[in-house]
Amino acid sequence: MIFATALGMGLAAPALAQGEVVVVTGGGLFERGLRENIAASFTKETGIRVRFVASNPGERATKTKAMSEAKRVEWDIVLSSETHARQLSEYIAEGTCQKAQVEKFIVAGGCREFGTLGVIGGLPLVSRSDKFGGKPMQSWADFFNKDFAGPRGLPNYGTPMVVMMPALLADGVPKDKLFPIDYDRAFKVLDRIKPQVVAWWKSGDQSQQLFRSQEIDAGQLWSGRALDLVSEGLPLNVVWDGAPTDEAYWVVLKGAPNVDNAIKFLNFFYTRADGHAGFYATSKWDTANKAYLESIPAADRSVHPGLFLDRMIREDHAWTVANAAEINRRWNEWISR
Repeated sequence: MIFATALGMGLAAPALAQGEVVVVTGGGLFERGLRENIAASFTKETGIRVRFVASNPGERATKTKAMSEAKRVEWDIVLSSETHARQLSEYIAEGTCQKAQVEKFIVAGGCREFGTLGVIGGLPLVSRSDKFGGKPMQSWADFFNKDFAGPRGLPNYGTPMVVMMPALLADGVPKDKLFPIDYDRAFKVLDRIKPQVVAWWKSGDQSQQLFRSQEIDAGQLWSGRALDLVSEGLPLNVVWDGAPTDEAYWVVLKGAPNVDNAIKFLNFFYTRADGHAGFYATSKWDTANKAYLESIPAADRSVHPGLFLDRMIREDHAWTVANAAEINRRWNEWISR
C-alpha cells in the first residue's frame, strides 16, 4: 500500500508541477473554438492544462460574487461583459494587461483597468436583399423609416441600450453624443416601427429562426448569428455602421488559485496569432489580437466585426451601470404598452 501510494504520488507530480488554469466562458462553439485552436497549443508549449467551465453571463456574475465573498475562488479567468466587470470590480484583479505584457499586441483601447479585450462582435442591422424592391436597408435611418415597410425582429434580452442607441442614431444624434440617453426621443423613434416588430427575440437561435422561416425581413442580430446565416446562403445584407459593439473581456479574479498561469495564458493569447483564424471559423467571433486582425485576407474582411470597431458604437457602460434601474423601468413601461 505504501509503495502504491508513493508510486501514485510520483506519477502525479509532473501534472501538479505543470498545473492548470480555469477559464470560464459560455461554452458551446466558443469554447470548442478556443480549446481546439488556442488552448491546445498553449498546453503543448507550456504544459499548463486549460480547464474550461461553461456558464451563462448571469451565472458567471452571481458565482464570481459568491466565491469571492466566501474567499473560496475556484476560477482564474472569466469572460465578462464590461457591464458585469464594472459591477464586480471589487472582485477583479487590476493591471492584468500590464502583468501579461500585451499592450503592444492588443487592439487600441483593449487594455482596461478591469481586464483585456478578448473577443469582438456586434449587433448589426440585417435585412433581406431580396425584399424592399431589391434595395436592402443601408442604415438605421432606413430601419426606422416607415417607407421600408416589412416585419422586423429586435432583441429584448435585458440590454435595452442595444436597441435605443441605434434609434437615436437614426434620428440624427451623433454617435459620440448618445449618452446620457434621451429616453423620450429614443422611444419616439421606436414608436415609428413598433407595429412592424413581430418578434422581440431573447436568444440567438430564435433570432436566426425568424430569418430562416421568413417571419421577418429585417432585424438586429448578434454578428455571429448573422454571419452564420450568410454562410448558409440566405440573401442577407449586413450593415456594420452604427452597430452596437458586443465585446467581452478576459478578467482575472482576485484570489484566483492559478493567477500566474492565468497571466501566462493571456500572454500566449495576445502574442501569438496562430489559431485565431481557426477560432473565428468555429465561433464567428474575432479576437482582439492585433496581428491576427491585420492578417485577415482582403477578400474576407467584410465579414469580420473586429475590423469595424471604428464604425460601430459603444455603450457608455459607466452611465448604464449607474442608471440601470431607471433604464429598465423606462424600457419595461414602453415595451409593455
